[in-house]
Amino acid sequence: MQQFIHLNGTILPSDQPLFTSANRAFRYGDAVFETIRLMHGEILYFENHLSRLHRSMELLGMEMHPDLNFHQLYLAIRHLDQANQLGGNGRIRLEVFRNDGGLYTPMTNSVSYLIEVTPVHQDNYSLNENGLKIELYTDIKKPVSKLSNLKSSNSLYYVMAGLHKRKLNLDDCIVLNTDDRIADAISSNVFLVKGNELHTPSLDEACVAGVMREVMIEVYKESGGTVIETSISVDDLLHADEMFLTDVIHGVRWVGAFRNKRYFNNKAKALLQAVIDRQANRV
Repeated sequence: MQQFIHLNGTILPSDQPLFTSANRAFRYGDAVFETIRLMHGEILYFENHLSRLHRSMELLGMEMHPDLNFHQLYLAIRHLDQANQLGGNGRIRLEVFRNDGGLYTPMTNSVSYLIEVTPVHQDNYSLNENGLKIELYTDIKKPVSKLSNLKSSNSLYYVMAGLHKRKLNLDDCIVLNTDDRIADAISSNVFLVKGNELHTPSLDEACVAGVMREVMIEVYKESGGTVIETSISVDDLLHADEMFLTDVIHGVRWVGAFRNKRYFNNKAKALLQAVIDRQANRV
C-alpha cells in the first residue's frame, strides 16, 4: 500500500525523493525532531511536544515556520493518519531542519519541516511482561551542555549505544555523561525507585528533556510522592528498589536486571496505570 509523508504543507508519496545532498540535516545534523504517540486518534501530550520543539528551535537560532502551531500540525497529522490508514494508532516523527545553504555557518535560519508516520500495533500502554536486561555503554560519553537536552538529529551517542546493545543481546543500554554519571537510555529517560522516592537524572546531567519524563514527574507529584531530580551514579543503580525507563511510545518499561541486581516492578506498574488514568480523564 502506498505510504505518504507531509513536507511543508504538502502530502507526498513516501518513496518520492525529497532532498538534495545540500540538506543541512543530512550534512550537519542541523535539525531537531519530536517523536509523538498517536493513540485512539488522540495525539498524546501534543502541547508538551510543541513547547519543547519551540524551545529547541529558539536555542538553535531557527526561525519559526508559520505552520508549526497546534492547529496546522494537528490537521496535518490527522490527514496522514487517514492517508496511511493507521486507524488512529501510530508513531509520528516531526522533524524541523534549517534550510540549505552555507557550510558550518548557515546562510539562513529559515526552516522546513517533515512529518512521517508509522503504525504501532499496540493500541494502549501496557507494562512489559518480562523485565528489561540492561547494561552501561561506556565507550563514548555524552557531554554536559544545553544541547544535551535536545532531541537532535545528531544522535551518534545513541546509535553507538544501540550497536553495543545489539552486540551484547541486551534490551537497552544506559548512556553515561562525561562525569561518569547516568544521562539516559537509548531512547528513554531513567527513573529509580528508592523507598517512596522517585529519582531521575536532572537536566544538568545531559539527559534528553523527555515529554514522558515530564509527565511522570507531574503524575508522581500529584499523588503526593517526592521526585528528586539529581545526579545518579552507577552505584545508585545497584541500590535502587526498582528501575524503569519512560518514553511516549511505550509509556513505562521496567528493568528486571542490571549486572547482578534484580528489581521489582510494583511502583512502575502503579505509575503506568496512573498515567493511563490521567490520560483517560483528559479525553
